Amino acid sequence: MNRSILLAISVAVSVAMVALALLWAKPLLESDVAASYEVRGNNIVLLEGDPEPWHAEAWDRWVELVPTSARWRVGRFEAITGTADGQVEPTSDSLQVWSLRIAELDEPLRDAALIHELGHLVSLGPTEVVPATDPTVEDECVTYLSVEGCAIPGRVFERFVSTFWDGDGGWQTGEAATLERFRLNSRSYVSGYAATNPGEDIAETFVFFVYGLRPTGDTVAEEKIALLWEFPELVELRERLRRVLSE
Repeated sequence: MNRSILLAISVAVSVAMVALALLWAKPLLESDVAASYEVRGNNIVLLEGDPEPWHAEAWDRWVELVPTSARWRVGRFEAITGTADGQVEPTSDSLQVWSLRIAELDEPLRDAALIHELGHLVSLGPTEVVPATDPTVEDECVTYLSVEGCAIPGRVFERFVSTFWDGDGGWQTGEAATLERFRLNSRSYVSGYAATNPGEDIAETFVFFVYGLRPTGDTVAEEKIALLWEFPELVELRERLRRVLSE
């Protein structure tokens, strides 16, 4: 069996697993952080908690997968337990520095989870949203206002939300609402978890963008993937990720 077939099989399994696992994930609690590390270049230095071998393995895989140009915002790495597979959270008001959190996962699922979190970083950084640290940002935002800030017109996140979501944010939240939204429009989302909100939708779509081929169909889910192909920087990042995934 050649490398491309092996990759296709692992992708199908890992994407399905990450979508299912993330769908039932609960909010991360402070007690779920088993160890916290400061990022220093390509290395991590323990700040608190009990180090385990898988922490370094997960971090090394992040460094191997993601080029420096796409991971410079991560200033802290945290190993987590509980039901969440991963999470990113800004640690600076400017959205310049983020914390990357990951759970202990088997390799295919870990890769998919890391790429999902990378999807958040490339769609919620300072080139994508105006940070919501100034009260006037909320008052003056005419695009989509997320927890992180106001989507910048013409950028990936704003294009994605304005094209595929009601920018007023009038959708219901919570597990039941997510399941119902997916049930009613299953061909509009790449996974059940993508129906949670625009942020999770674009992160999940990014996973399928990286692992899959350029879509040729006309479902809304495929149109979402196709939108990411319109941004050369994302296509270049996809090619780099796929090279590592296929090794």
